[in-house]
Amino acid sequence: MPEALTTLAGTGAGALVAAMATDVWQGARGAVVRLYRRGGEEQQAAVEGQLHHHDLIVQRADDPDQARQLLLGQWQRDFARLLDDHPDAAAELSDLVEQIRRELPQGRDQWVQTNIARDQGTVYGVQGGNVNHYHQGLPPAPGSNGGDGQ
Repeated sequence: MPEALTTLAGTGAGALVAAMATDVWQGARGAVVRLYRRGGEEQQAAVEGQLHHHDLIVQRADDPDQARQLLLGQWQRDFARLLDDHPDAAAELSDLVEQIRRELPQGRDQWVQTNIARDQGTVYGVQGGNVNHYHQGLPPAPGSNGGDGQ
């Protein structure tokens, strides 16, 4: 999947969960259901049920922002899968992100994200359309001059 679509999936997920349990939700929910029309009526109905359930989770949570954070990864994966199967959905998802950003009150879409790369791991963090890449190499080997164990 191209990096631009991966970024869009993350941005779309962030916008969607920010809209949950707000006045913007009904329009956002309807737009996401329309995005999934490409998968047929059965998939569209499943997504509609999932959206309803996730909105209830956020509404009933003691900490709605924490609930949104927990739902973010799932929607990022779902949007990535949708864009991988239907790249033509990118423009529509991008329009949805812009619509939500315009309609949400200022400051509503602020998030804190913690990404940890360790044990030669790589982490990609997506927030607000920005992709941050972190790589943790091996510590320097004894008697060497560099990282990554060399």
